[in-house]
Amino acid sequence: MVMKLSTLFLLVGLSVILGSCKDDVVPEPVPVSDYLKITLQPVFGSADLTLQDTITTVEGYKVQFTELKCYFSTIKNGGNLLAQAGLFDYQQNGTFLLQAVGDKTKFGSLTSFLGVDTAFNHDDPSAFSNDNPLNIAIANDMHWDWNPGYIFMKVEAKVDTLVDGVTNLNHYVIFHVGTDAFLQNMSFSGLNWQSVSDHLSVLPLKLDMEKFLQNGSQTIDLKTEHTTHSAAGQEALSLKVIQNFKDAISTY
Repeated sequence: MVMKLSTLFLLVGLSVILGSCKDDVVPEPVPVSDYLKITLQPVFGSADLTLQDTITTVEGYKVQFTELKCYFSTIKNGGNLLAQAGLFDYQQNGTFLLQAVGDKTKFGSLTSFLGVDTAFNHDDPSAFSNDNPLNIAIANDMHWDWNPGYIFMKVEAKVDTLVDGVTNLNHYVIFHVGTDAFLQNMSFSGLNWQSVSDHLSVLPLKLDMEKFLQNGSQTIDLKTEHTTHSAAGQEALSLKVIQNFKDAISTY
């Protein structure tokens, strides 16, 4: 009987000791991902631009931009892909363009398309994952169901083209450029990712709408050049608009 009790006490003691040791096991830490974020700040010359601002062009026109949107796609550095796509929608999302998991040391330079890569421009927009900017629920009016394909960039504005001292924004500008023919290549080098926390770095880009309207000798006169939906017969203006938009994007 004494032997049995001793054995029982020994087993209980061992279970307590083992249980105590088990409680002391420290779980492995969950790895935390590093994220890279790209922003796009509209400016007019040296000043930040909001959709409430009324600016004056070199012709003396008064302009209020009401819509600024664009797609970046296949954003990468060589073989390192940062993101399939990013959607800039200034009215809805402010300066946000995209955020993805990434190591900033691998993205000292970037190449991207302004617009949607031909490889997936004509894919079913409902087939992309729900969090993909190309998904129809996010793309919304940046996809043409009649084309089919995506709108690469969109600029809309109200303009007063009468230089008479009275502001009457009754002239409407609508630039919707898409289709594979107008896809543009972009590249950025010597990038300075700004660390805003332990696991988030930001690359700020800017979109200069003054340069968009007057890019050297390639000026857009909003009085006579005010509408394109990338349709037949609008090729020249569509190309000028998206080229000027591309050239207006730069690093700080």
